[in-house]
Amino acid sequence: MRFRTLSLALLGALFVVPAASAQQVISFDDAVVIALEQNATLKRARNTVELQETSLTQAKAARLPNLNLGSSVGRNWGLQFDLTTGSLQNQASDRFSLNASSGITLFNGFATGATIDQARSNLAATEASFARSEQTVVFTVISNYLEVILGQEQIRIREEDLEAQARQLERISEFVRVGQRPISDQYSQEAITANAEATLLTAQRSLQLNESRLISTLQLDPLAAYEFSAPSADAISLAARTYDPNDLLVAAYDARADLTAQEYAIRAAEQGITIAKASKLPRLSASAGFGSSYSSFGRIPGTNQQASFGDQLSDNRSENIGLSLSVPVFNRFQTRTSVERAQVQLNNANLDLENLQQSIALEVRQAYLDYQTYVLRLEVTEKQLRASRQALEVEQARYDVASSTLVELTQARANFVSSESQRVQAIYQFHLQHRLIEYYLGILNPAESLF
Repeated sequence: MRFRTLSLALLGALFVVPAASAQQVISFDDAVVIALEQNATLKRARNTVELQETSLTQAKAARLPNLNLGSSVGRNWGLQFDLTTGSLQNQASDRFSLNASSGITLFNGFATGATIDQARSNLAATEASFARSEQTVVFTVISNYLEVILGQEQIRIREEDLEAQARQLERISEFVRVGQRPISDQYSQEAITANAEATLLTAQRSLQLNESRLISTLQLDPLAAYEFSAPSADAISLAARTYDPNDLLVAAYDARADLTAQEYAIRAAEQGITIAKASKLPRLSASAGFGSSYSSFGRIPGTNQQASFGDQLSDNRSENIGLSLSVPVFNRFQTRTSVERAQVQLNNANLDLENLQQSIALEVRQAYLDYQTYVLRLEVTEKQLRASRQALEVEQARYDVASSTLVELTQARANFVSSESQRVQAIYQFHLQHRLIEYYLGILNPAESLF
């Protein structure tokens, strides 16, 4: 029962509408800043860039010599050879040793340089992918934000329609009272008004869903209240731009960060072949070392007196230096397999580049065609809205003087509301399509304002 009580309390908290006074006003510019700081996808992309930077640092460090220090200390018990008596004695002895060693690879078939170049290419590819991820997040914010603003405009249209239907109901009720209209008109208008109210509720629900998607993109607190501000549709510039599809494609090939990332991925794959082939070549390395030791059995030469710790470390020193050459003769075809695998990865990277280029070309082409369609739709919806407004005014005047029926008036108002809704949709879709072209071109600027 306690778990059920807690669950019901949590459910109640989730559906509590915060007070209007606690609403946080968020503009589009604020939304972009929040998304670039808090979006989980971008955070993961940043972590990937940092990981590649670490890989590059590690690859560069392979050119440096290593340095190892070692020391050991211990005590032995039991039969041991006594240098004084020249016999085995049951006794204890202490020992201590110190050593240092260093090594460096002088040549490994150019694998070290290729590994560094590969890590550098992978880092550049990751940085380019991060830049594209930023543009993707910004465009998602643009799309979600416009959906929210469009939802607000749709609610405004439905509220105005509901208010107009309520006023119409009052007039019809008065007409019925004085006997100028049948009671059926009043009942019909009551149903129409109720339907307008239901449509408003649907629009409000749609706005809530759109706000939830935007809140999710921004990684905001889902229990807080937010107000997303923007100018009305009438204040948005509707100046159409002229595009050349060939110029758009060239610009996309030059600017798309994901295309740049794939080109760097190809370079990394080419270095992978060099790394794989390196195991065919000889490997040359150099090493140096130093060591010394102490033992409680140590004696001063020619005497039975125990040598001091410092004297033993000085007398027992040993140094070494050397070169090591390794020539591969047969490694069970591992080199050939590695080269073939690296070649396949390079071929796949080239295929990915071709597919990406084709995808970019199709995206740019479709975005251009859609933009032309939305430009024409702006003109059509403007004419449609003007005509439907005039038709509504005429039908309203005719109905007021009993020259028209309620059905004709209702149809005229429905046409007007539909035209107004389509006009608002056309405006925001036109604006979104312009930003979509910028996104497909790879020139979407996060610092640019939405309107």
